[in-house]
Amino acid sequence: MNKRRTKPLIPPLSGRWARVGLCVLFSATVTVGAQAQATDGGGTQPPRDQNSELRTRTWSVYAQGGLSWASDVWYQNLDAKRSYKQSPAVGGGIDFTIRPWVRVGAEYLWSRYRREQRFSTLDTKTMPVKVYGNYLKNYHNAKLGVGFNLMELWPRRRAQWLNIWLGTGVGYTFAKGNEYGIYISNTQTQGGQTTPIGDGTTIGNDSEITVTGNVRTTNRHEKFNTLYVPASLHIEADVSRRFTVGLKGEADWLMNRKDIAPKNLIFALATVRYNFVASRAKVQRAYYEGELSALNDRINALQRDVATEKARAEREAADRQRAEQQQAELQRRLTDCEERQAESPATVQPSHFVQFAHNSSYMSREEAEHLKAFARSVRGHRLTLVAEASTPGADGYNQQLSERRLARVVEALVREGFDKADLHPQTAIGERNGKPAAEGRRVTIKVEK
Repeated sequence: MNKRRTKPLIPPLSGRWARVGLCVLFSATVTVGAQAQATDGGGTQPPRDQNSELRTRTWSVYAQGGLSWASDVWYQNLDAKRSYKQSPAVGGGIDFTIRPWVRVGAEYLWSRYRREQRFSTLDTKTMPVKVYGNYLKNYHNAKLGVGFNLMELWPRRRAQWLNIWLGTGVGYTFAKGNEYGIYISNTQTQGGQTTPIGDGTTIGNDSEITVTGNVRTTNRHEKFNTLYVPASLHIEADVSRRFTVGLKGEADWLMNRKDIAPKNLIFALATVRYNFVASRAKVQRAYYEGELSALNDRINALQRDVATEKARAEREAADRQRAEQQQAELQRRLTDCEERQAESPATVQPSHFVQFAHNSSYMSREEAEHLKAFARSVRGHRLTLVAEASTPGADGYNQQLSERRLARVVEALVREGFDKADLHPQTAIGERNGKPAAEGRRVTIKVEK
């Protein structure tokens, strides 16, 4: 293997198509980011094509295809065709979306990189001389990856059909190829000795020399297997519930190169994804069946409430009717009583007594009110008054106490309209009746018939 480099390596992204692909990917990223605007989430809405519905515990498969580049390949391009600067790449994978912001999956990708050497000037100083070389390497990438949806940084965004996934993981590359070369050489045989003919070699006419020209082709096989770490940016747009299209850029860093494997593998791919989700008609039917069931339950609950309220209203109406009947009956009885009372003369209470406190000749407010009521009921009648005192105390003092009590009662009756002539006899007996407790501290009033 000739590892000498007479020219700098061609940068992996120097081609026109590489620059166009990067511009398109960058423009799409900016456009999608501009769509991430918050919206009002108020009110119950029918199911829509949104991440919470399409990307929560769902499976999907996808196919991808595009172009690939390899960087820092030991075999250099010399005057190569333009088509050798990029190579086709195809593959596919399967993903499981755990939540709208994270998914895991497995992927397979096939591609190749090529190099070509076409010499416009041959170096004939040494033999054999290489006149053409072609290097072809096919590789198969298999990886396990995880992706994070950058658009979910906006919790309520309008463009839920657009998503930007940033991915990484670990992969393994299986690569196998060959180097094809064409070489020419000229040799001279003189005296049984064969030597190559190069610059500065002269052949005399007086010598017997055999000149031989050779054309030789070689085909050297080469392979390597190594781990790599991928990093990808994937822009996706939902064109329907089940189909998603996208643009994907990926760079793979190869490990343990051993002077054979390139440093990076770079991809620009278009993807088509199929999502294993229910059709919109099924989702809408399930949603509206649930809504109808909830409405029916609500109607049944309202009907039960109406029946309960109607029964309560009927009970209240019956109670009100009974109360009105009872009120009418009580009113009738009251009217009858009032009529009978008006027809019959007022009854006269035959007697009344005024209670006094111990060793006191003053009436309490309550006793004064009772006396006023009694006086109004017996107005026009003649009254007899007897004043007493209880046994404790001296006889003379108790006699005077009973006289003061009698005078208080007479004074109150006079204020109520009685003539003193109608208040006879008036007797103060002191402790004559020998009553020791409260029943001896009173003035008894009797109505004369």
